[in-house]
Amino acid sequence: MNKFIKGICDRVFKNCDVSEFKNKTILITGANGLIGGFIADFLHYLNTNHDYNIKIILTSLSKNPERLSHLLNKNNVIYISKNLVKYDWSDFKYSVDYCLYCAGYAQPSKFLSNPSETFSLNNESLYCTFNNIFSNNKHAKSVFISSSEVYALNENVKAHEETDELNVSLNHKRISYILGKITGEHTINIMRDLGYEAKSTRVSLCYGPGHTSSDSRVMSDLTKKAMKNDVIDLFDDGSSFRKYQHISDCCVMLFNILIRGKHSVYNIGGKEETTIYDLAKIIGNKFKKKVKKGKVNNDVITSAPKKVWVSLDRYEQEFGVSDFMSLEDGMDNYLNWFINKFVKQKD
Repeated sequence: MNKFIKGICDRVFKNCDVSEFKNKTILITGANGLIGGFIADFLHYLNTNHDYNIKIILTSLSKNPERLSHLLNKNNVIYISKNLVKYDWSDFKYSVDYCLYCAGYAQPSKFLSNPSETFSLNNESLYCTFNNIFSNNKHAKSVFISSSEVYALNENVKAHEETDELNVSLNHKRISYILGKITGEHTINIMRDLGYEAKSTRVSLCYGPGHTSSDSRVMSDLTKKAMKNDVIDLFDDGSSFRKYQHISDCCVMLFNILIRGKHSVYNIGGKEETTIYDLAKIIGNKFKKKVKKGKVNNDVITSAPKKVWVSLDRYEQEFGVSDFMSLEDGMDNYLNWFINKFVKQKD
């Protein structure tokens, strides 16, 4: 296992009691993505370092998943390459104890260009997946990875809380993603009304080691520019505010919610605020590259919220105040992994 991934697996194990996972079967959909891929690595880490004997079932669209290639021939790992929009769950022969539904397009460029599948993955496919799981094991526990994008049309006068009414507009460029996540959360509530243990998590701006080479989100895009170009050119002035959360902290929260959470929906996000420009400066300093503000607009930029700000009160009232990795340490971890993965291996 990559040493940077191993290090953050150690951190998650130290900060979260996951002993319930021992000898269980765990399904991760969308396992070729950033969050799903790290969870897959963490479960394999539990098997190899702590003898957890977990049967790990992974799904993604890719026939040759870049993020999972090192796991495909491991004991206790089953990989299913299927488009969940078209998957016939009658072919699925496993009884699942835990499911983390990470399927769906998380990169704005992808969900803007695939509105139909973006919407379907977050409702019909979600329903079919959980219906199969709970039909085979009524005591299973599941979590749907929703997004803080559900707050995109709400005013930024305060940190968004789970109880906020959600504004929508069918004319918004991101509506397939936003409405898909909202209807997915409604599906979870239906499952809960039927007595099943299902929850939604509104994840906000997770980052860290593990994304694929094709990832086009802001942080990976800036880092690739720093690696390839003399100057990091921003699409705009970089004044948008963000609170990024390291993937190790994100997964501690996810596992606590999955195993012990009492509410139907939780925010998951960071606390340390930065602008896109300041984030680019951190990356530029690492690669010794200058950052240049821009004025270019495109659908991805113009449809993004100016400020992403979620309240963690509900989570922390239930599980205690989180000891987050600082942005400085998290970015150092991420950039060192990036250099090791995409720079040194080319030398």
